[in-house]
Amino acid sequence: MAQAKLVPPPWTPSWTVENKTLSAVEQAYNYILEGILSGALAPGMRVPSEAVAEALHISRMPVRDALRRLEGDGAITIYANRGATVAEYSHDEVIQLIEMRAVLEALGARLALPNIGPREIDEIMHLKLRMERSADDVAHWIAFHDAFHNYLTSLSRRPLLVRQTERIRMMLRPYFRRHHVETHELEIPGHEHQKIVDAVYRGDPGEVEQTVRAHALANVEKIAKLT
Repeated sequence: MAQAKLVPPPWTPSWTVENKTLSAVEQAYNYILEGILSGALAPGMRVPSEAVAEALHISRMPVRDALRRLEGDGAITIYANRGATVAEYSHDEVIQLIEMRAVLEALGARLALPNIGPREIDEIMHLKLRMERSADDVAHWIAFHDAFHNYLTSLSRRPLLVRQTERIRMMLRPYFRRHHVETHELEIPGHEHQKIVDAVYRGDPGEVEQTVRAHALANVEKIAKLT
């Protein structure tokens, strides 16, 4: 099992962590999540809870609560007497997760269509533009990329479906990040996100479902090989 440095933590808290309106648990949750998303905490690496508490000037109790929440999200694995590590998935498990995400997000997009009007189209375009503008920052690009897909799925008005797709995205984040860093591909060739927007605009349920599924399955083997 890889070991993380305990002091100091290897990443810098952003404004979302330093926002004093957040509870101590939320600060710790965001801080650890940023460590995972930035690559400072890789799959299998121990999460330095002591250093997290010290960096945020909080006690270890909210850090423990944040770790339990992250475990529920599939991002962290907690071992008795060994602490918490970033969740690590095998080649086959990553493929299964991507396949599950493809089916669920495609269904979510299909179900979302009746709830999409001009205001929702504008928001989808805004999220896509925000993602494109962050192309020089992998961590922000991935976060905005997830926001784009999570918003589209949320329009399905199926809370359980949304919760499951968000959890799968969390589980896959370290592997997608590694893929983007190593290949320098922030979007699949062919402007796949614009294809999704165009399909949504045309309003054909079958086309939307097929487009989103194909997008989610692209590069599945390349990403799985990085486990």
